[in-house]
Amino acid sequence: MPLELGLFLGAKRFGGEAHGKKNCLILDLEPYRYQKFISDLAGQDIRAHGGEVNQIIAAVRDWLRTTSGRHDIPGGGDIAARFAEFLLKLPDLYTRISLDEAEMTYADYYGVAATWLDERVASYARS
Repeated sequence: MPLELGLFLGAKRFGGEAHGKKNCLILDLEPYRYQKFISDLAGQDIRAHGGEVNQIIAAVRDWLRTTSGRHDIPGGGDIAARFAEFLLKLPDLYTRISLDEAEMTYADYYGVAATWLDERVASYARS
C-alpha cells in the first residue's frame, strides 16, 4: 500500500484543483509504526487501531462523519454491533448459495453482504 498511498498524496499535492480536494484516512496497526518505512507521512493524521475491528470501524465512521458532513451516520458501537450480527449470519448465507467460505471471491462476498442488507431492511419494513 505505500506506493498507492504515495501516488494518492502526490496527486493531492500536485494534481491541481480537482485532486487537491481529495481526502483519505490512513490506518495503521500501531502509533508511529509507519515511520519505520514511510517517513514522508509526518504531518498526516494517522489512526492506530491495534488490530481491533471495533477501533477500525470507529475510526472509519468518525472519518466519514467528518469528511461527509452528514449528521445521520450511526455511532461506531452501533455499526460494530451490526457487523457482528452480519458475521453471525454469514455461515447461513454461504450455505444458502452452496459455496464454501474458502471459495468466496470478492464478488461473492459483496453479493452475500448485499443479500443480508436487503433482508435486514425488509425485516425492518415488516416491523
